[in-house]
Amino acid sequence: MTDSFELEPSEFNSERLRLRKLKAEDAPQVFEYASDPEVSLHTLWPPHKTESFTRGFLELFTALSVLSWAIEMKNGGKLVGMALLHSFNKHHRKAEFSINLARNTWGQGLAFEASGLVLNFAFDDLQLNRVEATCMPGNRASKRLLTKLGMRFEGTMRKSHKRYDGFHDMELYASLNDDEEKVRKIEYETSAV
Repeated sequence: MTDSFELEPSEFNSERLRLRKLKAEDAPQVFEYASDPEVSLHTLWPPHKTESFTRGFLELFTALSVLSWAIEMKNGGKLVGMALLHSFNKHHRKAEFSINLARNTWGQGLAFEASGLVLNFAFDDLQLNRVEATCMPGNRASKRLLTKLGMRFEGTMRKSHKRYDGFHDMELYASLNDDEEKVRKIEYETSAV
């Protein structure tokens, strides 16, 4: 069961990034990177073939059951990715975290920077008890990121997620609000949107 967050995503600024509410108008910039087969290799969505597909994709991620952020470079304002909190369960105070970035930004520490902002918000502002993240077993970069963020590997869920090409195993990572190894603390400024 997925509950609604019943709030708008806050805006965050870090040294290099601005995270702001994802909007339908972002479709052209999202399409630009989401049409890259390398970006979607380890996601549950296929490479985007049309901007129309991207608009429908964004409709899913701008619903009340998802907190979604556009990740922009502060220098130039270019949208380079999305960060999401979804699968929210109010009773259990938990949600799932996802992130994707344009290929030309990989290896620069931007995923860690953006993820830290969202996890700070999840634990400090939303007071979640648990944040989960999943990744495909072959996604070494995501495994490194999740571990660096202080999330712990909890196991492999066999054929738990269906994608356009069949069922896939997913590795489950999680972090708790009271975990001692909170690597995720990133300095940031926040402002209401």
